[in-house]
Amino acid sequence: MPPMTTDTALPTARAARSRYRQIESSVARWRLLTDAAGVLAAEGIRPSALATILAKSLAFLSLEDGLLMTSRDDGLQVCASQGQTLPVGAHLSHAAALQTALQPGPQPPTVRHDVTSALRIGRERQAGLEILVPLCLDGKNRGVLALLSAHPAPPPSADDLTTLQTLATLLAAALSTPRQATPRVAAPDAAAALKLLTPRELEVFALLPSGWTNAAMGEHLGIAAGTVKVHVERILHKLDLHDRTQAAVRAADFGLGA
Repeated sequence: MPPMTTDTALPTARAARSRYRQIESSVARWRLLTDAAGVLAAEGIRPSALATILAKSLAFLSLEDGLLMTSRDDGLQVCASQGQTLPVGAHLSHAAALQTALQPGPQPPTVRHDVTSALRIGRERQAGLEILVPLCLDGKNRGVLALLSAHPAPPPSADDLTTLQTLATLLAAALSTPRQATPRVAAPDAAAALKLLTPRELEVFALLPSGWTNAAMGEHLGIAAGTVKVHVERILHKLDLHDRTQAAVRAADFGLGA
């Protein structure tokens, strides 16, 4: 068999590198979601847990500034902050720049380039990139995850935005759960169980305590009711649960859902 020519080898090498980068990106997306779910299961919505999830979200996109804000009647309150942004405890009115992210019902992330951001502090308010991810559940906006860069930065891919929306669902579900003095499931057990689930299964799992039908969950997630049913069946199998009710209880024990 004749040796591979250089012209043939180059496209093959490029394809291999491209495939390797895709695998790395997929692993990074899965790790962000499973790590965040594990933190929520272990600590609930304690400030330290929310700060950890914000830091992981920024690292995922290689950005430096970010906020996690929860909805209040008079606007938003900062519950986690990193970088040159508003501090924890700060209140923000429903500024025009956030109106899209604060609309009722599921909303896609808002990505803006080279804007003056109301979320940054100091003399320089300019943001090269601003990503606003609504935390929406049950038709209600629970808050906003904001990720920023002071300098121009490439926008996240469609897969990255889907991952951030899944993370937003997990956070919204956790924020809908009454605060617990202590986690109801041991952290190692919860983290091990959650790592068995795919990103989409995690999203469905977080919605089970809401009591929604498959059709309602499908509408919220943008997938068919039949697909939701398949995900529920896989969750039951992976977590060794008998029925949907047991799965909903387990999700609540993990700090997810209402």
